[in-house]
Amino acid sequence: MHPFIRNGDVITVYPLSGTLPRYGDVVAFVRPGTSTLIVHRVVGKSDDSFLIRGDNTGYFDGLIPTANILGYVTKVERNDREAYLGLGPERFLISFLTRRGLLLPLLSPIRRLIRPIIKR
Repeated sequence: MHPFIRNGDVITVYPLSGTLPRYGDVVAFVRPGTSTLIVHRVVGKSDDSFLIRGDNTGYFDGLIPTANILGYVTKVERNDREAYLGLGPERFLISFLTRRGLLLPLLSPIRRLIRPIIKR
């Protein structure tokens, strides 16, 4: 889920509790056929399954049944501070760009411009 969730971040997952994920939500789920826990973004819906993809991957996780989704990511903490980007209203735009494979090509030039300023 880089750049919005990074290695070492601490995430809080809230159970679905009868509600269904929405477009752009970041969810924790168990990949069908394995016991692997994954945290990726909802980029589409089909019946009672959700199309899920990581923000930094070149592939979809496929249609994940609602039963495999454990909950929503409601909080991301990085270096003892809360990180907000990617979980608020901007999640819809991020999801749209992720689904079409456009997020990383758009972020790369921005990162190159900002990185020298941040390192000062």
